[in-house]
Amino acid sequence: MSKSLKKKNHWTNKVHEAVITRGKEGELGFELKGGAENGQFPYFGEVKQGKGLIQSGKLAQDELLLEVNDMPVAGLTTRDVLAVIKHCKDPVRFKCVKQGGVVDKDLRHYLNLRFSKGSVDHDHQQIIRDNLYLRTVPCESTSRCL
Repeated sequence: MSKSLKKKNHWTNKVHEAVITRGKEGELGFELKGGAENGQFPYFGEVKQGKGLIQSGKLAQDELLLEVNDMPVAGLTTRDVLAVIKHCKDPVRFKCVKQGGVVDKDLRHYLNLRFSKGSVDHDHQQIIRDNLYLRTVPCESTSRCL
């Protein structure tokens, strides 16, 4: 397969953005599932119509959530992702991708794949590992913790 065909079919070409403003009750209108505590990418559960005001793009059930306002959230716990979303001002920008091929809910599967150094996938794996490290490595003393 030619390099140009591989690049054309790469999952990063299917990433899209949705911009949402909170509704009257402060809701964005979706359920968040997965998270690092489950060994999964964060992904959208039920998307409730009429709760959040979609300014552009769309959200679909079972899509993976990659970024919130340009902050990578893959490798974070659900609680941490919700905290990031909570502290964002309206409108909130979500970068998402439909599952399939190389990327699906399973973080462990994705992290076990081998990619060439400097590739998009290799860099994405490193971001995930950094996010996981934030939550899984205990601090020895408060002076060493951020």
